[in-house]
Amino acid sequence: MKDLSFDQLAMQNKITLVRDFATDLCSMEFYDHRIYLYALNSLLIEVYENIETKEIENIITIQYSDLDKYLSRITMSSLLAKSKA
Repeated sequence: MKDLSFDQLAMQNKITLVRDFATDLCSMEFYDHRIYLYALNSLLIEVYENIETKEIENIITIQYSDLDKYLSRITMSSLLAKSKA
């Protein structure tokens, strides 16, 4: 799946794909959102969840160049542990 076709899906379809098939990499808080980073095949996906309401407000694909903000949070041991599960 290409990022353009993923971004054009309905929100519920995006949620289902991420929930059922994506690998969670890390998360961080930014203002009133918790942002989760997922990998789905070659796509990197951000899921924006409102901290107060716990509702998913946005799901978008990002580029590898956008990973800088996550690099300090992703460790090799966490990735290896997830691949063994």
